[in-house]
Amino acid sequence: MTSAQRAAALTHRLLAFSRRQPLAPENIDVNERVRSLEDLLRRIVGEHIEVKLALEHVECRSRCDANQLENALLNLCINAKDAKPDGGMLTLETSRVQVDSLDAHKRRDMKPGHYIAVAVTDTGEGMPPDVVKQAFAPFFTTKPIGQGTGLGLSMVYGFAGQSGGFATIVSRVGGGTTVTLYLPESGAIEANEIAAARAEPNFETGTGQHILVVEDDSICAPIASGHVDPDRLQRPSGGCR
Repeated sequence: MTSAQRAAALTHRLLAFSRRQPLAPENIDVNERVRSLEDLLRRIVGEHIEVKLALEHVECRSRCDANQLENALLNLCINAKDAKPDGGMLTLETSRVQVDSLDAHKRRDMKPGHYIAVAVTDTGEGMPPDVVKQAFAPFFTTKPIGQGTGLGLSMVYGFAGQSGGFATIVSRVGGGTTVTLYLPESGAIEANEIAAARAEPNFETGTGQHILVVEDDSICAPIASGHVDPDRLQRPSGGCR
């Protein structure tokens, strides 16, 4: 049961990264959503970290999955907490931004349009450039084995892309980290989604492929370490496959 639950969670995170998770978008006020998380965030990060909200003074509306937005922000805040064990400041900021064609040309996943930007900034240890380049990659993690899946930031990246936006990360060693979600602003969503749909890669499909799933839990060691008959993989009858 534990392995099945882990597999389900892993599948959900992979779907998020690949922009294929089921979403329930609705027109929301991003400022209100961020403000509603304030008390929870203070409890999560602890008293040694100061939480500050810097919200846009005008209404910031976007059409996205509110629950997934909250999950993404919680994920980012937990990462920020881990980056500053000795305390510091965590800032959540919202703003309305416009991306023009010149800016969009710099990134493949960036489309011109109007966006609501939600930035999570910490005063933690920061990351070197080589780590920043891989931060959104699935399964990449700097945490010790067993303490991270390497899918937290990739889920955030996938959610932003599936919502018609994008995500960025800026960090330097000793200077903290800022991860920003850009979500299409309500009223400009249709044009942004059309541009995003045109940029979706067209993957070829076929038949005859095989997927091998290997379980590395100790309970499965007798099977994983011994010879596995291909027929047993095709006709599972119990145990770990």
